[in-house]
Amino acid sequence: MLKIGILGDGFVQWGGGLDFLRTICASLGATSTPMELHFLLPGTGPRATLHAAVQKLKLDVRAMVGTQVSSHAPNAADIERAIAGYDVPTICHRIDIGDRAVATAFRRVGLHIVLPSFKPLPFGADMPWLGYLYDFQHRHLPHFFSQPERDARDKAFGKMLKEAPGVIVNARAVASDIAQFYPDARARVFALPFSTAPSPAWLELDSSVARQRYGIPADYFIVCNQFWQHKDHATAFAAFAAFSQRYPTVHLVCTGATSDYRSADYFKGLMQQLERDGVTNRVHILGLIPKNDQIALLRGAIGLLQPTLNEGGPGGGSVYDSVALGISSIVSDIAVNREIQGEETVSFFRAQDPASLLAAMTALMQAPPRIQFSSSELLHQGKKRRERCGNMLLDAIAQIGIEP
Repeated sequence: MLKIGILGDGFVQWGGGLDFLRTICASLGATSTPMELHFLLPGTGPRATLHAAVQKLKLDVRAMVGTQVSSHAPNAADIERAIAGYDVPTICHRIDIGDRAVATAFRRVGLHIVLPSFKPLPFGADMPWLGYLYDFQHRHLPHFFSQPERDARDKAFGKMLKEAPGVIVNARAVASDIAQFYPDARARVFALPFSTAPSPAWLELDSSVARQRYGIPADYFIVCNQFWQHKDHATAFAAFAAFSQRYPTVHLVCTGATSDYRSADYFKGLMQQLERDGVTNRVHILGLIPKNDQIALLRGAIGLLQPTLNEGGPGGGSVYDSVALGISSIVSDIAVNREIQGEETVSFFRAQDPASLLAAMTALMQAPPRIQFSSSELLHQGKKRRERCGNMLLDAIAQIGIEP
């Protein structure tokens, strides 16, 4: 039986990374290949204890000098729920941080391979591994990064593509970027297909309960993105302000962390935009909320708005969730998002064009009611997507020499 180690380090520290690991686990579990999944969760041991102490000290210092402090890291309960969210048998192992702890767990558990690794691992052929690269935002949107940040990413990506036997990416667009920016890359690159699926528990969530909890009216669009500059909330807010003139009873809900380390004033500027446009009382900024609450609100929305300018996977995590649930999504037409094909709930608008987004929102409001997918149909569609992704992962494992 194939024993696969799922590496948590670098992913469990943020919600989107945890969602990606959930996709990996669920996709592998959707295949017909017998396997055991072993989740290697960093956080226990002397190195982890020291690291946590250092991070706490940094946060305390920042708080003392008045710097905004926020954490995007899911807590232990969030991680446990995410691991179990698709009923995929997964054994969780608490380990220390660092390569040595991974190697120890590899041998102790008798793993055949570990994946996906956020950084190159100093392992030989006796401990196979697959790396992961997220996106090339620093190349496509360089003005959002300092020169040292751009240089550091270029160096880290080059090292991964030189040392990894294989690298997983979440979109063909990222694979194309690798071919363009690193034509001499040694690593094999494996682009995963769009592979969203609902957790069965999501289909039982009551949106009315979540609406009551957060004071949300019956009719609303939703944006589920962190307030980072590349997510382009400004376009969504401008479109909504114009939309509100015709549909004054429709509101906008926003979930996600409200800070961007690259621009301390970015969120403040967005709030000023809402105030200038006179729609502050119709836009609900909820910040980071529990995943189940976010999903419940998504289920009750007229549609999801995704104005992003860059993603590592088609549509980003929010569109993965909306498609999985059969919820209408209006998505910016950047290349990576255009990889979403054959999904009748997805429409596109011109990126950074509020008028185009307004037209798409209006068209959705005026369209006849769409036939709702049953829970069984959503689960069936999701299983097919997951199986495709799982088989791609198994093919990547096989191509670096590990046979199921």
